[in-house]
Amino acid sequence: MMDMSTHHGMNMMNMTTMAGPVAKRHKMWMWYHVEVEDTVLFKSWTVFDAGTMVWTCFVIAAAGIVLEALKYARWATGEHIKNHQENVDSKMNFWKRHVIDCCYHFWQLCLAYILMNVYMVFSVYICLSLCLGLAIGHFIFASRTGISI
Repeated sequence: MMDMSTHHGMNMMNMTTMAGPVAKRHKMWMWYHVEVEDTVLFKSWTVFDAGTMVWTCFVIAAAGIVLEALKYARWATGEHIKNHQENVDSKMNFWKRHVIDCCYHFWQLCLAYILMNVYMVFSVYICLSLCLGLAIGHFIFASRTGISI
């Protein structure tokens, strides 16, 4: 059951559980905000004060760096395989490269979609920490690819 309620003159969507007469309400923001009351991805990952917000921002920034590292690892593995194969045209080598690339692609997409859902919390702090982590990861890893972007 969802209802729209007014909170300090603004509309906010509350998610209501049907757990008897006292229903728990979880805020679900529909705009960017700077309040620290948030739930990130899981019901158990609740930000309730500045300390947990700082910890959450560090974890999210680290995840952004890991995503960029994963993109680099995918590129580096492909280059390594190409440079160290005797017969590049054989079907076995093609399937080996393809399976490895698909595994990297799978994990890259999983992490990217998880981070997209984190961004959808619409907390300014979390969004900025994610962008900062992605930028730091890009700074560290994209310079090693030799590809000018």
